[in-house]
Amino acid sequence: MSTSQKTVSGSHNSLRNANPMAFVLWLILIALAISNAQRAAYLTWIHYLDQTFPSGIVSAFIKGFVFDIAATFYLFAFLMLLLVALPGSWLNKGFSRGLLLAAALLPLYLVCTTAACEFFFFEEFHARFNFIAVDYLVYTHEIIRNIVESYTLPVVILTFSLPAILLWIFLRRRIRVLEFNGARFRAATGALALILGITATITQESRLLADAAYWPRELSKNSLFTLFSAYNHNSINFTEFYTSLSPATATQLTEEWLGGPLEREIKIAGPEKRWNVVLVAMESMSAQYLAHFGDQRALTTNLDRLSDEGLSFTHLYATGTRTVRGLEALMLSLPPTPGQSILRRPNSDHLFNIGTVFRDRGYKTQFIYGGYAVFDNMREWFEGNGFEVVDRSAFPSREIQFGNAWGVCDEDLFGQVLKQQEALAASGTPFMQVVLTTSNHRPYTFPDGRIDLPSHSGREGAIKYSDYSIGRFIAQAKTKPWFDNTVFVFIADHDASVAGGTDIPVKDYLIPAIFYNPKLIPAGKIEKLAAQIDIAPTILGLLDFSYRTKFFGQDLNRHPGGRALLGTYQKVALLEPGSLSILAPGRSVEVQRLDDKFALQRSSVTVSPDGTGLSPSARRAIAIYQTASDLFARGLLKHADGSAKPNP
Repeated sequence: MSTSQKTVSGSHNSLRNANPMAFVLWLILIALAISNAQRAAYLTWIHYLDQTFPSGIVSAFIKGFVFDIAATFYLFAFLMLLLVALPGSWLNKGFSRGLLLAAALLPLYLVCTTAACEFFFFEEFHARFNFIAVDYLVYTHEIIRNIVESYTLPVVILTFSLPAILLWIFLRRRIRVLEFNGARFRAATGALALILGITATITQESRLLADAAYWPRELSKNSLFTLFSAYNHNSINFTEFYTSLSPATATQLTEEWLGGPLEREIKIAGPEKRWNVVLVAMESMSAQYLAHFGDQRALTTNLDRLSDEGLSFTHLYATGTRTVRGLEALMLSLPPTPGQSILRRPNSDHLFNIGTVFRDRGYKTQFIYGGYAVFDNMREWFEGNGFEVVDRSAFPSREIQFGNAWGVCDEDLFGQVLKQQEALAASGTPFMQVVLTTSNHRPYTFPDGRIDLPSHSGREGAIKYSDYSIGRFIAQAKTKPWFDNTVFVFIADHDASVAGGTDIPVKDYLIPAIFYNPKLIPAGKIEKLAAQIDIAPTILGLLDFSYRTKFFGQDLNRHPGGRALLGTYQKVALLEPGSLSILAPGRSVEVQRLDDKFALQRSSVTVSPDGTGLSPSARRAIAIYQTASDLFARGLLKHADGSAKPNP
């Protein structure tokens, strides 16, 4: 045997005789080393950004080590499960070794690529991963385009491919020759998994970093652990990432804007009206599709007729770009605080909402949806806030004539709404229903033969079918004895043009809103600048309800309006006549000057971390969003008694 052959053989024998437990520990140590190398690099960077940061370094690395250990459990849980659960005779076969290679390679590659990605994130935001990074995962098109336009493509490809190639070479050679046998090895692996799992379970970012200053806290974090934590919490700390004011100043400006205290009494003279209310949130029903807003395609003949016969709003804007944002505004009358909708956040139960006021008066409150309400956490949120949920799972199959991935067709949905109304009316129970349609959503399919456009032909057909279903619903409701005592409210959940967008083009937030029942509400138009958050107090005002409120919206029949609150996941804005004040992470404040049709005339961006030197409109915007974010974070939007005010 040649010298080279002996060397190779010796090397293989050395690896074959290696303890496989040492291999597992080696993987964990590599992940820990990468994370601490990140931390050391950030320490240098932080020192460059803020040379007053000398304290808390040791504590930051100790806490960071705890986060790192917790993260390794999630990274290598599948690998350790394979090593403990599969017999050695299986693990030492070719297919199983390939599975082990993948279970070792993918976590380490994830650590490497996450570290590289966070480098660019830290460069822009001076922070470790947070919900802004989660938000970026939603906008993959924009992010990929930004990477391509910002960096040299070969460098980007090399950055992401080189770690995979190197890791594959090293791991493949070792896994091929290791012998995964023995009870002691399984026991040791199981014990290690248990220790890591316990650490991961008890590690809570909010508790571990509660008293830390900003830089030590950011230094402590683990990229992956923090990313998943941000995903679960679905929010952004407003004062850390946005220009903010002192709490007292923010509260004062917000109360001036509201015209009273944050929690205040609404008192209306005269007897209350015991009308039923049906609030229909129409999927993606943009104002641009209605003839009343200039469309000439005759897609919404029923909604246009209801607008003529009812009370319609000509300048009402959606608060966000997704359904849950619309529901949040309609139910809570709350600004679209940065991050995910409150409907998807933890600790969002037992909040004061429009249903609270109705249930206090003996109303039955329902959320009726043609899809499965587990989507977007809608079931948990509505049930946790006092509503009965009636969704597709409760619809008898014989009463479903058509459905797609999003839900049953709007005809079938409204059929279930009428069915619930009949049962409640028979029992003498007044009702407040929230109905969410689905047909005006991709793939734009609906029953054949209803309209003159075929199913699956695009948005126009879906809009026309949804409008047809609404007209049919009202025609059927008019034959019911409870119609004369019921107010119907039709409003879009968001505009179709900006669903998923990252900017705030004002014209694309315009949506229709109609209050309808000719026997109860005189026909007319409200031309005030308004927002979805104004719908709840306007409904309650229409019924002359007196109540204690935490709403941010106004009763548009009694107040001047003149403002709207708009947002995406990251950017939030206050729209007022002549201006749009946009707040963004990085403490950016952009004030856009608009003409009388809300078209952009000019724009200026001011970096002012403490809010000084900004226009009154910009300061109001900061105060409103800062106060709303703070109220939710501190649990001050909940009922005073902590209950969900259950249905009668």
